[in-house]
Amino acid sequence: MGVLDGIRAKAHAALERLPGKAGDVVRKANDALGRPLATEHELADRRAFESKIAKPEAPAAKPAPKGEVAPVIVYHMDKTRRDALKLVDILEANGIEFTVTNIQEDAAAQYAVKRDSDGKRLPVVFIAGECLGGREELVNAASSGDLKKKVFGA
Repeated sequence: MGVLDGIRAKAHAALERLPGKAGDVVRKANDALGRPLATEHELADRRAFESKIAKPEAPAAKPAPKGEVAPVIVYHMDKTRRDALKLVDILEANGIEFTVTNIQEDAAAQYAVKRDSDGKRLPVVFIAGECLGGREELVNAASSGDLKKKVFGA
């Protein structure tokens, strides 16, 4: 754990000890901001997640599909990063290359994703600019074979 994470963990411990309404307000603000102050365990969990999505492993060697491959993007925010990891696992299991994008600090991207996904909850998967949906929709598409059809074509 880095020095900054140590400071953040200590600040979180102090924040948890604040009494009364002032403590409640500060804790709610911390949650609303994506929990910049958190326990050592939570911060370590975030680092592990970031290292996993920063360099997605190459899928198992398979013959390259003919035609153009549609881009796949997983959008998430800090609060939904654990759920995004589940989507990443499903995509990797199906041999699909993807990009993971945290839109926590980008209000315009948040607006665009919410608009284009018909208000579905994050994390969501977009294939070729169209929203597929969240985990349930991704699992259903993978099970039916629609996922590979959408990504690799017919």
